[in-house]
Amino acid sequence: MAAPLTGLAWTSANASAAGWTPITSTVDGTSANFGKGFAQKSGYYLCYTSAINNVNPTGEVLYDVIILSEKSPLPPGYTYVKEFLDPKTSISKKKRLCVKLIPLSTAETAVFDIVLSSKSKVVSNYLRIGDMSGFALWCRKEPVVKPKPLPKPRNISLEIKHLSLESENVDLPLENPTIPKRQATLKRHESIYESSNVYGISGR
Repeated sequence: MAAPLTGLAWTSANASAAGWTPITSTVDGTSANFGKGFAQKSGYYLCYTSAINNVNPTGEVLYDVIILSEKSPLPPGYTYVKEFLDPKTSISKKKRLCVKLIPLSTAETAVFDIVLSSKSKVVSNYLRIGDMSGFALWCRKEPVVKPKPLPKPRNISLEIKHLSLESENVDLPLENPTIPKRQATLKRHESIYESSNVYGISGR
């Protein structure tokens, strides 16, 4: 099952971004290298991650992506994307890519995929974010399916205690179960017979 994205960033061709996947080509099959040709040899790529780890311990997911012009203020809750770039690589500031992250526990929808295309291309089932450096950026949003909570474990010790209390309240038998009823009856008859004999002897 696909996981929601947890971050976007810029990476240059020689920069290390462990756990991040660069978008190296567009849906048209052309190179998705930003900045190349603007006095830069390598340029840079947009990359993404779906990891929830020590870098993202709270489990924040990518809720929204926007493109802002150079003079537009950053909206509340949004941040500029991260940068994993070579020292000599610089990004154009005419347009800035911004993201909004929210905790997974509160997310109803999230961004599950980002693709690039030519400006004239229409990508089905994707939302167009905007245009940057000759590319059109698209994202796919989906509902977030959260794992179901596990059932609470049953307290076996309490159930056993309840059963033991019930067993203590059971009525005990009036007669001793080890003595057969017939034997007890015979003993009672014998005692009556013996007493009558005594009375008979004393009466003579």
